[in-house]
Amino acid sequence: MVYRLSWIAALTGLALALLRVERLLRSTVDGLPWEIVLIAAAVLGGALTWAGLSYRLALPTVIVVNLVGMFLTLVRITVPGTTWAIFPTASSFGDLATELSFARDVIRTGVAPVIPLSGIVAILALVFWAVTALIVWGLLRSRPYVSALAPLVLYLQFATMDRRPGGWWAWVLLLALGFALLAVSFDRRREGTGLLTARTTRTAVVRTLPAVAAGIMLSVFVAALWATNALADLVPRSGFLEWRATSGLTGEYYGSVSYNPFVGVQQNLLSQTNVPVFVASVEGDLAADEVYWRLLTLDSFNGTRWFADDPQVARPEDRAAFEDPDQRFRGPTAEVTQDITILALQMDWIPAVYAPTDMEAANRSVDRGYRVKEDDGSLRFDALTFRGMTYRVWSTVPVPDLQVLSRDADGDVSVVFTGAAEDDAFAVEPLEGTIPTFDLPERTTYLELPETIDPAVAELARDQTRGLTTDFERAIALEAFFRSPGNFRYSTAIDPGHRAEELAAWLLDPSSPSYRTGYCEQFSTSMAVLARTIGIPSRVVLGFTPGSMLDDGRIVVRDRNAHAWVELWMPSQGWVKFDPTPRGDGVNPATIADLPFDASEYLEIPEPEVPLFDPAEPREILPFQDPEDLDDIPPVGSTDFADTSDGGPLLPGWVVMAAAGVLALFGFLPALKAIRRRRRLRRLETGDISAAWAEIVDRLSDLGIGPRPAETPAEFAAATDSALEPLANVYGRYLYGPQDRDDRALVTAAEASFADTEDHLTTRFSAARRLAGWYAPGTLAPAWWRRMRRRLR
Repeated sequence: MVYRLSWIAALTGLALALLRVERLLRSTVDGLPWEIVLIAAAVLGGALTWAGLSYRLALPTVIVVNLVGMFLTLVRITVPGTTWAIFPTASSFGDLATELSFARDVIRTGVAPVIPLSGIVAILALVFWAVTALIVWGLLRSRPYVSALAPLVLYLQFATMDRRPGGWWAWVLLLALGFALLAVSFDRRREGTGLLTARTTRTAVVRTLPAVAAGIMLSVFVAALWATNALADLVPRSGFLEWRATSGLTGEYYGSVSYNPFVGVQQNLLSQTNVPVFVASVEGDLAADEVYWRLLTLDSFNGTRWFADDPQVARPEDRAAFEDPDQRFRGPTAEVTQDITILALQMDWIPAVYAPTDMEAANRSVDRGYRVKEDDGSLRFDALTFRGMTYRVWSTVPVPDLQVLSRDADGDVSVVFTGAAEDDAFAVEPLEGTIPTFDLPERTTYLELPETIDPAVAELARDQTRGLTTDFERAIALEAFFRSPGNFRYSTAIDPGHRAEELAAWLLDPSSPSYRTGYCEQFSTSMAVLARTIGIPSRVVLGFTPGSMLDDGRIVVRDRNAHAWVELWMPSQGWVKFDPTPRGDGVNPATIADLPFDASEYLEIPEPEVPLFDPAEPREILPFQDPEDLDDIPPVGSTDFADTSDGGPLLPGWVVMAAAGVLALFGFLPALKAIRRRRRLRRLETGDISAAWAEIVDRLSDLGIGPRPAETPAEFAAATDSALEPLANVYGRYLYGPQDRDDRALVTAAEASFADTEDHLTTRFSAARRLAGWYAPGTLAPAWWRRMRRRLR
């Protein structure tokens, strides 16, 4: 049977899946467009399956042939530089594993649309190959539902991977699904209609109710879409993972370290290790051991955690500048150039010095695979950073101007700086004109706090900043509050099972677990919230402290340098860094440490009568010693990650066209004839004897001994083969016999004569002659064409 509507439904679903991939991959810059590669793979999978089934190959054989073709295609697309013609060499397998691992990371962590890496294109090509083969198998083996629904399932998988809202795509999918169900139902209803079948053997044809099936499926999909939207808010955007996660036991052994992109008051940080996560050379206006390394900034707080709320990223060429011009720092800046080589870090955010202005990488996949976070210029990678990944970043580092920050909106020197000036600890320099102020775009975003915040937290912030007149003074007062000896205790050796669930409890309740004891996660969370309660826009920054200097002048940044700090918006300058964490190793100097005087002497910070903690107690509880052997740290750029791709599939166009042409030559015509034969034999089984006669006549015509126009069936059979005569007689009786003839007897005789005639053909004609007959196109021509040719003769 021919499932005409099911074919249309299946191909429509396949086209929808291909269109959905357009939302997942960017366009190919060089080489053959990935769309052509996927279409070619689909054609190859369908053609091979069709040809195999048409030649009556066993299903396992067809599967093996497809698997071999898929493997050769995988190798040719992914690592073409290592193959001999289309066959892999010894070096192909290692490079193939590397490229597929890279592609896997992009698929798992990338934000669509991602770069069309050769590995990703190869994986998609195999998927389209397999789905098309499944479609052909289903329609040739009377499994129309499999064929019609398989590409829609593939579409749903792509829609799941696409994290952007679907919009009208959801309705397109519903329409496609409804059409697929209706198409299969109508095709199945036509099965057996109008065929001569013995009443004693006729089986009832299942009459499906397409409207009911479509209605049920539509209801299920609408309910699923509604439930997805209704339950989405139950999962916090920050997820349920810990801030830091290592692969394996620890980074010490397996060397892979990652940091989840959120921080909170809950104490979950695992023990930090000595593992070097990256090494860098820094040149420019700042010393290498003075720069902080940023991953990304977090702008939203849900009561326990800070996270980046739907970060918007874009390709660099789509923006005039990496950082939002309205959020850039307006004061003096230092130019810094970094050459960075990743060691153990596996993140989808790339470490760089704030704020990046440009980036380049030798690996073309890396160079095309990064994007910038639109508000602050953080660098987002489509995959995970990998060992040996080398790149260069140019950055401008803010250098806050104390002469500007020491003034209020009227240009008057603020309280703290006035006191320091009176003691000759700070020299006030005259400024020309008024001090400009700059509005922060979407300021409310950086001031939002959940309603569940305890009012006592805001009261604490007001107490610590009482009497101060500028945001900068209030910021250094909050930083000093956290870093004053005895107020807080720094420790990473805290049992994660004992945690303060609420910020107010951690700050204000001495009976709460780990009261005022923690590490950067708690301190940055607390200061950023306190700043918002008094009207100062804040955000938390994830990254690394400066690291340690090697003998050759490079900086090595280790797992223990992972850090979180705070940036507050100063209207006269922009975002200014503050670090409230009172680490005992001094690797994170405070902003107040950069002042030419001790700010605590001019701040009226309420102090407890008795220090909460012994100021002499070491704040760094976790023991740490630098490893003596640093020979395993390679020079910057010395580990060159093999780039076997230019960012697009490298399968030459002539290879695809040649393969498609060969398959069309050796599979297309025989496949059409095999489908026609199968359809006719099914008609014969249901009582249509004319189908057997039409099939044997076409077979003989392809062999060059077809009937003449005026020749009757009996005359043709007598002149051709004695085995054909019973079929000719039965065919005559079928056409002209009485209506009460024995149907089943006629069908049985026709089947036997048809089989005998085919057996005789194998002895009368050579294999080459029979094979040539499969490629004779005459019998595939439309009936009107053949009639016209006979008249012309």
